Amino acid sequence: MLKSSEASTALLPVSHGAPLPLKAGGKVQWRLKMAAGALALLNGIGLFLYFFPPGGSRAELTQQISQLRGQIAAARAQTGRLATTAGKVEAGSKESGSFEAKYFLPKREAYLKVVEEIQRMAKASNLQERDGVWSDEPIEGTADLRLLNMTANYAGSYASLMQFVNEADHSPMLLMLDALQAAPQQKSGQINASIRFQAIVREEAGSAAAGARQ
Repeated sequence: MLKSSEASTALLPVSHGAPLPLKAGGKVQWRLKMAAGALALLNGIGLFLYFFPPGGSRAELTQQISQLRGQIAAARAQTGRLATTAGKVEAGSKESGSFEAKYFLPKREAYLKVVEEIQRMAKASNLQERDGVWSDEPIEGTADLRLLNMTANYAGSYASLMQFVNEADHSPMLLMLDALQAAPQQKSGQINASIRFQAIVREEAGSAAAGARQ
């Protein structure tokens, strides 16, 4: 006859498919430890990235942004200065072109226009024009500009000579008074004067090219 303890044990069914309660509790604890470790690792990574981000710390990034803003402002200021300079250069180029078109005479018209202007000034000043000499020479450093030299002798009073100089100073044509020599005559109040003017002459493109080939 079986004892009571042995009988109760024998009556319990034995299941080979289900895990024992002790082993199941161990696996749950292992999984919880793994989850806790993973969370701790992720928290550590998050804290590291927060305090040491890949692009630098928050203070470093703020400093970099400030530097970039300063560089952008400096670049904008430089661009503005360059635009102002370019505008001045363009305006200067236009003014230079207008000046040349107004005062640099075409060679085919220069002699006649200069002669007419000098004769007008002499007549307005009551000076007597005598003989004259004309010549031209290239201006160094330019390809199409020449210097026209005009030397002529005049006779008249001192007041007429001063009026002539004043007419030359206010002439609409660019006449440069290069030299003036005056000597008194035997006749009272009369002087002889030798005056040299210069003017800038512009050669046409075809004439300049032909002169260069020669």
